[in-house]
Amino acid sequence: MTAHSVLTALLLMAPQGPAPEAGLLPDWELKPRVEKLSRGLERVRPLLERLQPERWTAAGAPKQYEQQYRDCLETLGFVQNAATRLAERPNRLTLAVETLVRLETFIDLTTSLSQAIRRYQNPAVADLVESELAAASDREWLRRHVLELSAVREREWETAEQEAQQCRERTLRQSPRK
Repeated sequence: MTAHSVLTALLLMAPQGPAPEAGLLPDWELKPRVEKLSRGLERVRPLLERLQPERWTAAGAPKQYEQQYRDCLETLGFVQNAATRLAERPNRLTLAVETLVRLETFIDLTTSLSQAIRRYQNPAVADLVESELAAASDREWLRRHVLELSAVREREWETAEQEAQQCRERTLRQSPRK
């Protein structure tokens, strides 16, 4: 069997529908990955909801930890919302970037909050939050996905720009009709 016939057979067996952009996985392969990210983050929520930042401040922690705790829960909601929308359209650059930025913010807030957990509540709880967050976040995959999407979209833009320039040049070269 030649390489051409193998490729033809694979193309005939492939699901029909819009073809993915060159270099990108199709939506149906990306969606489970994004959903896994969202489910993983959902495992962090109950851990955070059991925290007691008001007790920390009573024990001498800065009052800002209470606000940071609320911000952390709110940001988790934002990240999950963005991930849900990304799961529906995983090859949308704006959604991928939004999800990554919100995830990075959530990770930063939670990492900072874990220091307060460690000091004012229980080091074992801080370790648990950190390990669940690390297992759930899959930040590196999302970073790679954003970079791949960016590269593909940039190539598409460059191609469109070149074609537009060629069209302008053809139009300018045409003699005016009399």
